[in-house]
Amino acid sequence: MQSKRKSRSRKVSFKTIAVFIGLMFVAYLPMTSFQFFIKNDAFRGYFPAKFFISEAVNSNNFPWWNPYINFGIPQYGDMNSGFWSPITWIIAYTFKYNAYTFTAELMLYLFLAGIGMYQLCRTYKFTKSVSYITGAAYLCSGYMIGHLQHFNWISGAAFLPWCIWGYHMLIDRFSLKNALQTAIIFYLFLSSAHPGLIIGGIYFFIGYALMTFFQKKNEAEKAFRMNSFLRKHLWVLIPLLLLCYGMIVGYSDIIPNMTRGNKLATVSTFTNAFSIQSLTSLLIPLATVKGSGFFLTDISMRNMYMGLLLLFFLIIALRSEKNLHQKFLLGAGIFFFLISLGGPFHYLNYYVLPLMGYVRMPGEFIIFSLFCLLLFSAYGLNSFITEKKEFSEAYEKSYKLIKYFLRLFIGIGVLGIILTQKSILFSVFLNSSKMDKSSILKLIISNISFFDILIFQSIIQIYFIKKIKISLITRNFKKLIQITFAELILATLLNIPFTGVGKLSVGDINYIISKSPEGIPNPFLLNIDKSNNESYFDESPIGSWNFYNKQIGSKYYHFYPIELNTTKNIFKDSISFFSNKPYLFLLKETNINKIKILNYKVNSVELFLETNEDDTLIFQQNIYPLWTCSLNSQPNQIIKYKNAFNATYLPKGKNYVSFQINTNSISHAYDISKLVLLICTLYILIVYFRRSSPS
Repeated sequence: MQSKRKSRSRKVSFKTIAVFIGLMFVAYLPMTSFQFFIKNDAFRGYFPAKFFISEAVNSNNFPWWNPYINFGIPQYGDMNSGFWSPITWIIAYTFKYNAYTFTAELMLYLFLAGIGMYQLCRTYKFTKSVSYITGAAYLCSGYMIGHLQHFNWISGAAFLPWCIWGYHMLIDRFSLKNALQTAIIFYLFLSSAHPGLIIGGIYFFIGYALMTFFQKKNEAEKAFRMNSFLRKHLWVLIPLLLLCYGMIVGYSDIIPNMTRGNKLATVSTFTNAFSIQSLTSLLIPLATVKGSGFFLTDISMRNMYMGLLLLFFLIIALRSEKNLHQKFLLGAGIFFFLISLGGPFHYLNYYVLPLMGYVRMPGEFIIFSLFCLLLFSAYGLNSFITEKKEFSEAYEKSYKLIKYFLRLFIGIGVLGIILTQKSILFSVFLNSSKMDKSSILKLIISNISFFDILIFQSIIQIYFIKKIKISLITRNFKKLIQITFAELILATLLNIPFTGVGKLSVGDINYIISKSPEGIPNPFLLNIDKSNNESYFDESPIGSWNFYNKQIGSKYYHFYPIELNTTKNIFKDSISFFSNKPYLFLLKETNINKIKILNYKVNSVELFLETNEDDTLIFQQNIYPLWTCSLNSQPNQIIKYKNAFNATYLPKGKNYVSFQINTNSISHAYDISKLVLLICTLYILIVYFRRSSPS
C-alpha cells in the first residue's frame, strides 16, 4: 500500500546545488566546456533577437521594433526571443549577449530543470536518493538532449517542476509570500516557454488543479472548504495576470499581423510528431540519431529517454496499487503521449481539443508525458526504499523484460549488418590506417549505422541494468545513485554530438558575432543590395548576416520563426522588389544626397529632405498598425505602399519627416508588469530575510 503523499518545503543545500552543477557540467561537457557550440536553431533562430535586445538597450534604444529581420518585426511580439522574460533583461543589461552568455543561459536552464525536479520530489516526501535520481533523469532526459537547439523548449521545461512545487507551497502552506512566489514562477514559465508548451501547460495545470481539489476533498471531506481552496488560486491568478499584462497586450497586438497567428490550415500541416517507433529511445536513446526512415520524424523529436532505473520502476509501478496522485500522473502521461503522436491523433488535436490546432509540432508535448512518467516511476522507487521491499519475483520479471528487449536489439543489429553490409567496422578497418585520431572520430560519427548503435548501446545497457539489479538487491542506494548518474551521463555524452553541438567552438562563433558593428549605428543610405553583403556569413552557424550587420533591408528572404503577413508581399517573387533602392527613397527622385538623417533609433527615424515637386517617400519597413508619421511636426498619413512598406506623401519644398512606432499602450502595460514584479520580489525578499534573521 502506498503511503499518502505529504507536501512540505525543504531548502536546497549547497551540496545538492553542487551535485547538480557538477552533473550538468559533466553530462553536457562538450557544451559546458565551450569547446563546441549549440548548433542549428539555437544560434540561427533564437540568438539573433537576444543579441539585438542586448545591443539596443546598451545603446539607449529600447527594442520595441527590430528593423533588421526581413524589413522589421515588433520584437515585443516575438514569442521565441524571451522578450518578456526577466532573465533575458538581466543578461542583456549586465553581461550582454554573446556566444558565451547565450550558452551559459542554456546551462542555467538545464541546471534549474534538474534541481527543480529534485525539489519537487522532496516536496512529495521522496527520499534524497529518489530525488537525486529523478532530478538527474530529468536533467539528462531524452527531451533535453534532443532539444538543446530549441532554446525556449528547454527554458519552458526548466520551470515546469518549479511551477508544480510552487503550487504545492500555495495549497499546503498558504501565505502571501508563497502566493506571490508561485505567481512569479508561473510567469517565468509563461515568459520563457515556447507557445506550444504554454498551450500544453494550460491543459496540464488545469488537470493538476482538479486532481488536487479531489485529493484534498477526499483526505478531509468535513474540513475541506471550497471557498478557501478557490481563494488560494485567486491569490496567484490576480498577481499573475498583472505580471503577464505586458505580454498579453504585446502578443494580442501581433497575432492578427503574423503568419502563424491563425489555426493551422489543415490537419496535414502538423509536422514532427513523436512517432511510436521512437519508444525505442526508452532503452536505446542513441539509436534515434540514425534511421530517419524508421523513426519518420525529425531527429529532435525522437528521444524520450528517462534512464534505465526509472524505466524499470515504471514497469513495476504499472502493476502496483496506485493513489490518486499516481493515477493522475499515469493518466496525464498517457494523454500527452497520445496527443504527441502523429496519424489519427492529429484529428484529435485539430478538431476536438481547443488551442491544440495552433501547435505545428505536436512532438513537443512529449515533455509533459515524460515529466509525469518520471514522477510516477519515482513513486515506485520510493516505495521500494521506504517500505524496505525485497527484490521479489515481480522485480525479477521487470529486469528480465528489459534484458530481453536489449538482447533482441543486439540480434536485430547483427542481422541488419549481415543483410545490409552497413557497419562502421567496415569503414574504420578500410580507412583508419591512413587517418589521424580526429579524422577517425569524424568517420565514426558520420558512418556509424543504426544497426551498429543497436548492438553497441544494448551491450552497455545490459551492463548497467545488471549493476542496478545488484544495487537494489543489496540495498546499496549510494551505489545505485552512482550507477544511475554514470548511465545518464554516458547516454547524454553519446547523443550530444549528433543532436546538440556543432563542430565549431563557442569562441569561433563569438569571433563571427564580434564582426557585427557595435551598438546601433545609423544605417547606410545605399542601395540595399550594396549595403548588405548577403553572401557574407549567409549560411553560417549563426544564420543570416542580415540579422547582425545592422543595416536595414535584405535582397532575399531569410527564415526566422516570426514572420509578418506583409513580409510575404515583399518577397513574393523571392527577391524584395526595392532591393535596388536604399531603405529611404523618393519615388520620383534618385538623388539620395538630398535625404539627411537627423536621428536614428530602432523605433524611429527623423530626416530632412528637399523636393523639387510633390513626391512620395518610401520607408522600407514592414507595414504595422503602430507606425506613425509626422511632417514638419504635424501628423501625416501613412500610406501602405504596395501593401508592404510604409510611405507618406510629401509636398514640394523643405520637409522634416519622422517615422516612429507608437508603443504607448504596450509600454504602459510593460511598466505595470515590471512594477508588479518589483513589488512581489521585494516583498518575498523582505519576508525571507526577516524569517532568516535571529530572533
